[in-house]
Amino acid sequence: MPRRFTQAEAAQLRALLGADGSKDPAALEDRPPVSFQEVQRILGLPELPHRHLLGDDTWLLGGRLLRWLTGEMRDGGDTGDYDLFCGSLEALERTARRMLATGYTPCRRKGATRWGPWLRDRALGRSDHAPCAGAVFEGDGALQERLRLRRFPDGREMYALELHSPEGHLLQLVHIPALFTGGGEPVRNQLAFTDLSICQFLLDGRRLHAGPHAWADLFRRRVRVVQMVRPRITAERLVKYAGRGFWPETATLRTVTQALLASRPPPR
Repeated sequence: MPRRFTQAEAAQLRALLGADGSKDPAALEDRPPVSFQEVQRILGLPELPHRHLLGDDTWLLGGRLLRWLTGEMRDGGDTGDYDLFCGSLEALERTARRMLATGYTPCRRKGATRWGPWLRDRALGRSDHAPCAGAVFEGDGALQERLRLRRFPDGREMYALELHSPEGHLLQLVHIPALFTGGGEPVRNQLAFTDLSICQFLLDGRRLHAGPHAWADLFRRRVRVVQMVRPRITAERLVKYAGRGFWPETATLRTVTQALLASRPPPR
């Protein structure tokens, strides 16, 4: 379970965020980016793996940063994927080549999950991506073959490439072209695509960025929907985060319920 901040930690974080000691949640909303190392120092957090891959156009985003902020990566709690989002397809390719040159290997997983092996791996505590750890990069063709094109329900495309680190972590490189074609600040555009407020944390390697409600909801142990592309998936994520102690706002429950009902196929 995520730990709560101590009074001293909360006070130092509020000062870093420019909240001037106020305990009003509104004072923590829409805060500018802060130093990653200062947050790490205040909370006594461990180093974040793979931070060397990040930069102005390649960012770590989402639940991994939330786990780090709430101390869930201590004592062997480093589970789950690392989601790296790129501001361009060129940034995705450049980051992938850098990873391949330093011991990362492409994932060879294909097709749907086979439930027998999946259940066996769960019982043994193994990742369902473990068989991919021995993949060997074979040149440009192999990289292109591994690059998957997916499509959201609203028609937007997403490019995704999965690689394993030498330690066995799964990293997903993602680029969503539509987020960067209409102008605006790239980091803000990427943050705005995240569905839940407490997952709107983004690291560019040096600075920790946050969505308008991310810090306020983290302090309050609350969660709200800020962007919903797939209602069923968002509902499942709300249940998951409620199990970790982040309770959804009433308005969020109403919004998700209405979206689920609207997405149901009409009776025949």
